[in-house]
Amino acid sequence: MGTHLRNLKKRTKGLGGKGKLTGKLIDELSIYFGLAIRRNCESVEKMKTAIWTTLLHKISTDNHPQHDDCPTGENSWCSWQRAKSSNTLATYTHKSLMSDIVYEAINPVYEQLTTDDLLTRCIGGFNQNSNESFNSTVWAMAPKTMNSGKIIIDIATNIASCHGMKIGPKSHELCMDLDEKRIQKAERSLSEGAKQARIDLKTIRKAKQEQEIDEEGQLYGAGIAD
Repeated sequence: MGTHLRNLKKRTKGLGGKGKLTGKLIDELSIYFGLAIRRNCESVEKMKTAIWTTLLHKISTDNHPQHDDCPTGENSWCSWQRAKSSNTLATYTHKSLMSDIVYEAINPVYEQLTTDDLLTRCIGGFNQNSNESFNSTVWAMAPKTMNSGKIIIDIATNIASCHGMKIGPKSHELCMDLDEKRIQKAERSLSEGAKQARIDLKTIRKAKQEQEIDEEGQLYGAGIAD
């Protein structure tokens, strides 16, 4: 999602800038998109509904709230639903509204990334194809923006491919258990303050990464389909 939105911003004149498709908004939408998949990875329809729910959440206004499908309760990530749970909707106001220009521009991206074919690949929580997962693991350990010799690349490649390792049922169960605990921890820490801090930090990292890519030329870009 993030890559698609950034590419859209680059090729669409006037889409960037204050109150439009900012880096902060892109990161926020990307986080929502990923969470929608991971929280509903057992069903294509549930993933699709959850993804579109996050977009409707962002374009909601005081006169036209669209939060019916947002998670309910006082611990919901949706501030409107939290206000509803605490009976404070009378004083609730929407903030950081998405402009119609941005919505119209990104809507086709959401259409493209919520096809049944793509979401079927995410069943079980796998939102990267095998090549993307392998490459991202290698470059995380040996970034292209840093000088790395053959030995470092070989080590990173072997680790990414689990070279020489046999993964059995117990190892798979352990990985699934660790992943579940990681998601639960993320859910607990998803307060407004913590979420905003993570978004701000990610925005800074993305900006630095884009600057490095612009300086050296983009050598690798992840795609959705093969």
